[in-house]
Amino acid sequence: MSKEILINKLFSGNYLNEGMNIGHEIINMFKDDEGNNNLFVTPSGSVDKHDLEYILFVRHVSNRKTVEVIGLAKDLHPVSDEEMNRIKYADVSLDQIFRNNSYHGGADDLAHNVTFRAKSFIIPSHRVFITIDKSFRINDEYILFLESKRKVIAPQSSRLYFSDTEDSEAYTQLKDFIEKADCWKDGTTTAKLSLDGNTPNQSPTFLEVIRKEDDEVIFSNLLGYFFDYSHQAFQRFAADTNLLAISGMSDSFTVIREKMNRIDLWIESDEDIIVIENKIKSGINGITCDDYSQLEKYYDVAEAIAEKQQKDKVVKKKKNTHYYIFAPNYAKFDILKFRSGCEYKIIEYSKIYDFFSNERATYSQDRSFPDFLQGLNRHTSTSFPEMQFETMRTRLLRRINNLQQP
Repeated sequence: MSKEILINKLFSGNYLNEGMNIGHEIINMFKDDEGNNNLFVTPSGSVDKHDLEYILFVRHVSNRKTVEVIGLAKDLHPVSDEEMNRIKYADVSLDQIFRNNSYHGGADDLAHNVTFRAKSFIIPSHRVFITIDKSFRINDEYILFLESKRKVIAPQSSRLYFSDTEDSEAYTQLKDFIEKADCWKDGTTTAKLSLDGNTPNQSPTFLEVIRKEDDEVIFSNLLGYFFDYSHQAFQRFAADTNLLAISGMSDSFTVIREKMNRIDLWIESDEDIIVIENKIKSGINGITCDDYSQLEKYYDVAEAIAEKQQKDKVVKKKKNTHYYIFAPNYAKFDILKFRSGCEYKIIEYSKIYDFFSNERATYSQDRSFPDFLQGLNRHTSTSFPEMQFETMRTRLLRRINNLQQP
C-alpha cells in the first residue's frame, strides 16, 4: 500500500452551528493530561484502508480550490480502545466533553472517537495557502500551487488523499513543503490544556447564540448604532489618528445604513461625508475584482453627491469626503489593484476594538455593548484559523469549567 498525505478540512460544516457544539477536532490542538497528541480526522474520526504518512489540517478559503494550512501531524499511530477510554483533558474525559453535542437534534455518537496519536503536531511559521486555482493571489503570503488534475482540494467530505502512485506530482510538492523546516515553528507546538480563570466563565454572547458572530450586516448595524449612540464618542473615534484621522468633526451628523448602492455606513455632517465598507466575509476570501468595483461605485456616488450639494448651493463649499474599509485583522487583500482603491484607508478591527474597549464607561448603560465588544474582539485574531481555534477553545473551556463546578 502506498504511503499517503491527507489534506483534512477542520472547523467547517453545519455541525458546528448546531447549538454550542464543540468540534471534536479541537483535541488536535492540545496534549492530553498524559502528554499525548491525539487526533480527530473530520468528519467521522475513522480512517480505513489508508496508510498515512502525514496529515495536513487545513481550513477552506475559496471555491473548494484553496485552503489555508492550520497544522501538520506526523509519526502517526493507532489508538486502542483502552487508551481511548483513559484520555482526559484537564481531568475531564472525552465522553464528558462531547456528550452534550448534538447532530440533527439527536445524540452525538462520536464522543469517544480518536483517529490517531501523533508524536508531533506543529503549526506553520507563517500563513500558508495550498491551491489548484492559478488565479489565486494574496499578498506577502506563501502559496503552494499544486500541479494536480483534481477539481477541488476542499471536498464536501473534508478529506483528500495524495499518494506517490496517484497524483504523484502533487504528492511530491506536498512532501517537499512538509519537509521545509523554515515553514514550521520549531518543535512540537501543542501544550496541555489548562483553565485560564477567565474565558471559561464567560457566557456565550447573544451573537454566538444566534450564530451571527461573522455576519457583516449585523456588525454594520451595531457599528452604526454605537456611532449614533454618543456623538461625542464618535468625534473622538473620528479624530483618532489610528482610526479615521478626521480633525474637527462636527457632533451634528447623521448615520445611514446602506445608503445608495448599498454603502454599509454613510455618515454625513455639514462639512464631511464618510463612506465605510465593512468587510468581514469579503475580507476572508478577498474582494472580487471587476472592471467597475464596488469601491469605485461608492467613491463616484459620494463625490457626485458632494459636488451636487455645492452646485445646488446646499453648502458653500464642497464637503470633505473620506473613504474607509473596516476589516478583521486576519483579512488580507490589496485594494490598490482596484480603481479608486487608493482613496480608501483600511482600519483593522483590533483598532476599533481598542477604541470601544477604552470607551466602556460611555456605553455602560447599554446592555448590548458587552456582547458587541466581545464580538469585535473575535475578529482581532491575526489569522482565520486562529479565530476558529479560539472559538472552539472557548467552548471547550466553558464545558470543562462547568463540569468541574461542585
